[in-house]
Amino acid sequence: MTHSLHRKGTIENLNSDYVIIAMLAAGYNDKIPSIKKNHFRVGEILEKHGPVNILRKAGWGISSVIQACFDDIEKVKNILIELKKEELGISIVVSGLVSEIKKITTEIGLTMHTVHLSLGEFGKKSELPLEKVLEITTMCGHHCVSSQSVEYYIENIKKGKITIEKAAENLTKPCVCGIFNTKRAMNILKSILEDYK
Repeated sequence: MTHSLHRKGTIENLNSDYVIIAMLAAGYNDKIPSIKKNHFRVGEILEKHGPVNILRKAGWGISSVIQACFDDIEKVKNILIELKKEELGISIVVSGLVSEIKKITTEIGLTMHTVHLSLGEFGKKSELPLEKVLEITTMCGHHCVSSQSVEYYIENIKKGKITIEKAAENLTKPCVCGIFNTKRAMNILKSILEDYK
């Protein structure tokens, strides 16, 4: 299970939102120098393919997880091709539209090991923020981007106090994992503001 599993949205806007997580196994291979070196190499490969967001490089040496967010399934495909070729021995998780991930893994001769699906929300759904606000907040799996922050920036964009681009950039900052999709946040904010016209 991954904290990137519960992203909300439409097929159209989720098609530009893919997360790759490279994970060491705590207590198993996370202390082996050669594996740590390979883990760092995964980070370099992710960085090379132009992520929208990525765990800061300073965190690679101390974290057992390196993660990044991409806006194009072709980038994900090229990363997987490179990772397959290098055989680094690191567990890789790809989150996004299962149909698209299945398509590219089949094309490059990989078999998906496990598929996790989010079952949605249960309980008092009337207490939840607006759907489009949730599309933004669920991009941070540890919920460090609150609905109140999103609403604050929406109000300030409407008042002309901040640009959509700067608001999306500011919303990205609390998500230290590097999986918040800044570009997608900009598009969702634009969509929300269109609703107010």
